[in-house]
Amino acid sequence: MSAAGHKKRVNFRNVLTAMIVVVLTAIYVVGFFLLWDYLNVNDRLDDIMDHDFYGKDYSPASPTAVDITVAGKQITVEEEFLLSEYFRYYYAGLGARSAENIARFYTNQCEFELFDNLAYDYEIFLLNECPLDLSFDECSLTINIRRRHSVPRSEKIEIDLELSAFMTPKGTGRQMTVREESHSFTVDESGKSPLILIHTADRTVNKTADIMLDSVLSDNRLSRSDLSYTYFSKYISAALSALKTRRKALVLTGADGYACPEPEYEYDRSAAANTALNGFDSDGFFIAYDENDANYVSRCIFASGIPMDSQGDGGDQWKWYDEEISTERKKTGCSKSWFDREAFFTYVTTNTGFGLVGCETASGSGMTGDVVQIMRDGSPIAEFMITAVMERSDGTAADYLVSNDRYSSVPLLSFGSTDIRVLHIAGYNTANI
Repeated sequence: MSAAGHKKRVNFRNVLTAMIVVVLTAIYVVGFFLLWDYLNVNDRLDDIMDHDFYGKDYSPASPTAVDITVAGKQITVEEEFLLSEYFRYYYAGLGARSAENIARFYTNQCEFELFDNLAYDYEIFLLNECPLDLSFDECSLTINIRRRHSVPRSEKIEIDLELSAFMTPKGTGRQMTVREESHSFTVDESGKSPLILIHTADRTVNKTADIMLDSVLSDNRLSRSDLSYTYFSKYISAALSALKTRRKALVLTGADGYACPEPEYEYDRSAAANTALNGFDSDGFFIAYDENDANYVSRCIFASGIPMDSQGDGGDQWKWYDEEISTERKKTGCSKSWFDREAFFTYVTTNTGFGLVGCETASGSGMTGDVVQIMRDGSPIAEFMITAVMERSDGTAADYLVSNDRYSSVPLLSFGSTDIRVLHIAGYNTANI
């Protein structure tokens, strides 16, 4: 055979091989797409991208059952799903006293995710430090949407809400309640599903964690604006370690050197505590103040039978109504000591005449019906009534269950504060001295 004939045969074989390869490739590609469509792979991928971060395809690791109701202003189905799943995982972790992964609800490399986990991990730590078993099997949440606002020229939505939670820890046997806790979210709507960009919460634990983080950064001559996401996590860990160390150092101590004046009449502690636990109906006689916790505590003390003090000038009084104790809401009728924490402290510790008799006492000497204030930089930032004392084996106080207008039967030390003062309410006088 000539060289030319051999060359033609080789070229024909190459062409035939190429044609076979093209045909097989076409069959493979068509078959692949038919199989892709048959198995609904597109829908499955969309479902994963839309919902996997929110926990649609799995449940919280913690077994706590969390029932959620969303009310108030209208939000989208996707936004409602995001917020519901966020709080479902959060409270499932609290119920088991083991932190869930709430980072999945945040955008990538979000500093608020790191801070939220700092506060969350610290709250779990505080629950585990409590002398009572604060785990719970089920929880009921109400999310009341107060405001939904589109951020101009962006794909961001701001959502403000109030959260109420009801659960019964195993160690207390009494329902623990959080009422109308304020939360604000900025949500990124640019992806297939919304994710959290910013979250702030009116929780004492969050505020304590916030202060500690800034303290750690300040010690290193840094501010939050100086750090990237990668380096931020280092100082988050340092802040959590510092919070745990400070909390472990807090021990409630007994009353050495404290003495209260003797009142004419004793204080009905159980009546005041039960009023604090049961709350108040909306009777229209009282309005809310910025420091409504102090207003609430005053109402509980008044409900126990201690009379309002309308004698003396304004600084020496403790009253809501005017001198006739009428039901008219007058600006002149309410003394500052009724609704202001510091003014209430001053009144309790200085009043010697008609009305309430009390004194400051040691942190570990509080009794049911006494008042405890959380302090920061020398000023009270929260006020509660003690509704139960948790004792150690030797009979000394290890912690208190406290209640006010927003919290009921919550362990004091679970708020994370390491600076408190206790006011002992002894009783009252009926004669002016």
